[in-house]
Amino acid sequence: MSQLDSGWVARWVVALCEPLLETEARVEIEKEMVELVTRHPHWFAAWLSGYLSDIVRSLDPEDPWRNLSVIDDQAVHPDRSPFGTWVDASDIVHVSIEDIRADLGLAALEKPVGETAAKLLAVAADGWDATLTWCEANLVTAATLSPAEGAAFFKTASSALRWAIHRRRLFQGLEDPFVQVSGVAWIQRADKMTSGEPWDEARAARHLEANRVQPGTYRQFNPSAE
Repeated sequence: MSQLDSGWVARWVVALCEPLLETEARVEIEKEMVELVTRHPHWFAAWLSGYLSDIVRSLDPEDPWRNLSVIDDQAVHPDRSPFGTWVDASDIVHVSIEDIRADLGLAALEKPVGETAAKLLAVAADGWDATLTWCEANLVTAATLSPAEGAAFFKTASSALRWAIHRRRLFQGLEDPFVQVSGVAWIQRADKMTSGEPWDEARAARHLEANRVQPGTYRQFNPSAE
């Protein structure tokens, strides 16, 4: 991955973390990201798999979002209810406004995450390697993608990441540094993975372990959880 391409990925990570970024900047960043995904889908799959699985696996082990499954080609909760709409966040976010677009706690989830992104979130709980295998079987169809395929892959990835980050922020707050640090760290790891070089998996595991949402936190937010 070129330094220029890596720079756009780093900018996108910032865009995912900074709500005050100007609309024009977001449009430019996402345009460049679609082109990158189109040209380098295998690299993007490696980066996405590591980053997304870090965010999902950092959730409290009791959090339903950490325990999703894919059954009959659909992402479902442990009780097998469907996953993928803003209602899935209402277990810990009090719905106070009829129009959730005006609700700071739910506005980011106003549109359903999408079936493919929901399944990607479920798979991410199994780790980066399982997520990468799933991406390469379902989203990366060739060494390079058509513009339409690249745009679709990016949309799926963007939706899954936004939902995962939103969930973690409900517990850790907007200033949580792990979201940005992890996204940037996986740039170099993806470079090594796609070039067949060894990378420090033990260090990555230690960083994830040190930044997990503490067990028991979910029950503090939802005392009625069984």
